[in-house]
Amino acid sequence: MKNIVSLFLVLAFSIGAAAQTTGVKIYLGNNIQNPNSEDCGKVFPVTRQVPKTRAVARAALEELLKGVTAEEKAKDYYSTFSEDSKSLLIKLNVKKGAAYVNFRGNIKEVLSGASSSCGSETFFAQVEQTLKQFPTIKKVFYAIEGKPADFYDWVQIGECPKELRSCSGANFR
Repeated sequence: MKNIVSLFLVLAFSIGAAAQTTGVKIYLGNNIQNPNSEDCGKVFPVTRQVPKTRAVARAALEELLKGVTAEEKAKDYYSTFSEDSKSLLIKLNVKKGAAYVNFRGNIKEVLSGASSSCGSETFFAQVEQTLKQFPTIKKVFYAIEGKPADFYDWVQIGECPKELRSCSGANFR
C-alpha cells in the first residue's frame, strides 16, 4: 500500500510539473544535417522546455540566446549564440505581424562573428526561424539599444528596412 501511495505522489508531481512547462522550438545549425555548414542559413528545430508563459516568442528567443546545451552539442548542433549571449536581449515587441528585437550594445563584442557574411546569415536564420514559427510574426526587425541603424550598420546591411520608416526606434521601446 505504501508503494502505491508513493507511486501516486510521484505521478501527481510529474503531471503537475509537466503542466507548468511548455515546449518551444529554437532553430540551430547541425553539422550532420548540413555537413561543413555548406549552407550558412540552414537551421533545424530543437525543442526545449520552458516555464509556462504567455510570452512564448520571448521565451523561445531567450532559449536560443543561451546557445547549445551539452546534449545538443553531442548531437552536432551548433549556434551563433552561447552562454555569453544569454543576456543580450533587452526587449521583444510583437506588433502587427512584426517582431521588434532590441539587443544590448555589447552584442557587437559578444557576437563579433555575426557581422561576417556567413555569420550574419546563420544569425538571421536562427533568430528568424525561431520567431517566425509563431503565427503572429511574419517579419523581424532589429535594433541595438533602441537604434535600428546601429544594428543594420553592424551587420553590414547599411540601410534600415523601408518598413521602419526613417529608421525609427519607436517599436523597440
